[in-house]
Amino acid sequence: MKKVLDLLLHLDDHKHDALGHVFLDPGDEQETYRRLREYLGPKVVVKAAEVDGPRLRVRVELPDFQTESDNLVRLARELTASKRPHAAVDQLREALKIFQLNGAALKGLGRASYEQAEFGEATTFFIRANEILREDGEALRALGAIALQEGREASALAYYQRAVQANPDDEIAAEALLALRDQIARRFDTEPSTTPGRTTKPPSRPRGR
Repeated sequence: MKKVLDLLLHLDDHKHDALGHVFLDPGDEQETYRRLREYLGPKVVVKAAEVDGPRLRVRVELPDFQTESDNLVRLARELTASKRPHAAVDQLREALKIFQLNGAALKGLGRASYEQAEFGEATTFFIRANEILREDGEALRALGAIALQEGREASALAYYQRAVQANPDDEIAAEALLALRDQIARRFDTEPSTTPGRTTKPPSRPRGR
């Protein structure tokens, strides 16, 4: 059995890697497919790819072991709840070996990496999860928190904006976006943005639901 997935890649996540070329020169289909294969891995077959402004829509096919992979993700959540984080991470990595485009497993590894202050790894995990889940509010909020932690305010602002667009009910992302906008406004001696009935809080670190 094969599993077909539609991925959504964003230029902002690939400005400084090999995939950035795909957005700049989408006319070379052979080169686009080659770079996507390198990025996604040998088990993933690229069936179609189309650049749509700052986004790259990709249809892929891979062996369908998602159910087995999801079972390991559920086990990892139970281990996390039982205060066994290392065992949980092991199960998440096994889940990806079975089905490498498991968005939930990637988000779990992103959270674990963030908790260990491994921000580079966490960023990679959250970006990949977000591409599979097609603009996932939690992953985008986490990327915003990491960017802010690293002092990349412009990137943080963009990620928080995308997080709110993906999930308008995400109050954590909305508060973080408001706080960052106010921080930037104060620096330039402009009037801070306000939202009636809402208080400003510092941006929150990534956390699961």
